[in-house]
Amino acid sequence: MTSTTPWWGSGVFALATGLLTALTAALATLLPKRAERRIEQRRLSREHKEKLYPDFIGCAYEIVTAPLWATTPEDRQRHLDRLVGRSHQVAFFAPEPLGRAVSEVVRAATELTDLATTIRTSSKPGHQGAIDQRFARDYDEAREKLRTAVAAFTEAGRSDLEIFPAR
Repeated sequence: MTSTTPWWGSGVFALATGLLTALTAALATLLPKRAERRIEQRRLSREHKEKLYPDFIGCAYEIVTAPLWATTPEDRQRHLDRLVGRSHQVAFFAPEPLGRAVSEVVRAATELTDLATTIRTSSKPGHQGAIDQRFARDYDEAREKLRTAVAAFTEAGRSDLEIFPAR
């Protein structure tokens, strides 16, 4: 009796079936582990952001609420340096839209810090710590600009973390 199947035909089919089974088994074990690692990485990233974003906001509010005459230029610079340090961390972890919001906060904080230094070197405190009229409006506007930038960052951060206000 002669067979029409070549001598290598049935062996190759068996080998291919075995390799396909082994590959399927390997993928079945590796893919869930990879997905689990991604989920864990996202969780850790979120936990880090949940601490970092509020800390960044706190640094900005230290600048905006610092009393002009009771805070030295060195103190203000330390506050700004802390904010800038946090901004680099936020920018590293945050998506692009949030990075732009971080830049706006740092820009506004820098402008306010520079203006405070100018005011302190160019004038003296008025009655009960009042600011010279030449600078009062600019100072109020700079503080409001920083508050607005922080509010925009807060909104973008809440969106990134998928934290939505209660209805």
